[in-house]
Amino acid sequence: MDTRAVMIAATALVLLTSCERLVVDARGVAAPNPGGAGATAAECTAVDVALSTIPSQATGEPVLKIPQPDGWERVTMMDSELIRYAMRNIDLVSDGFAPTAVVTLESQPGRSEPDEVFEAQRRGLESGLGATDVRTAETTLCGLPAETVDYTIPADGGLPPHPARVVCAVLQTDDRTYAVTVTVQGAEPENPTYKRDSEVILTGFQMLSPAR
Repeated sequence: MDTRAVMIAATALVLLTSCERLVVDARGVAAPNPGGAGATAAECTAVDVALSTIPSQATGEPVLKIPQPDGWERVTMMDSELIRYAMRNIDLVSDGFAPTAVVTLESQPGRSEPDEVFEAQRRGLESGLGATDVRTAETTLCGLPAETVDYTIPADGGLPPHPARVVCAVLQTDDRTYAVTVTVQGAEPENPTYKRDSEVILTGFQMLSPAR
């Protein structure tokens, strides 16, 4: 992985009906990551929703689990080495678009500082995506250093400007560092169901040390 932030802006439109569309928009930013030591489920925030385990693609990768609230369904069209998981809720379609949650994972040999990752992510959002109203907050995810970023995505493909939130966390193993991003967005951010579900997805997401 390059030592620069890598900006991913992958957008796919799919017909749901003759007049409804789904936008799966993975605007995750992966960067050289640093992380804490290990992470166990005991350190994660518990949520009252079933967790789906995201399949790994290589030996030694962290274990990733995502809460899947009722009505959210898996979308595989964008699966790749970087984009590990996406889901949507077509029951919450607004203005022809369904809200989405997208997970990215990237790694590099060696170690970097978490602050470097988070700073690179902010730069990527602003310069690569054109995000505005960027606001950040330090947090943790399963005991790992993490940052939450709220921002506004510019108008694109018929979808007006709308808010999004991404959580980025980093984890180090003996010889690699990993960065995960979880991004949620929807055209109707004040919808009570969307607000509840997006909060559950972000707070209940798990990044755990690799199984030995």
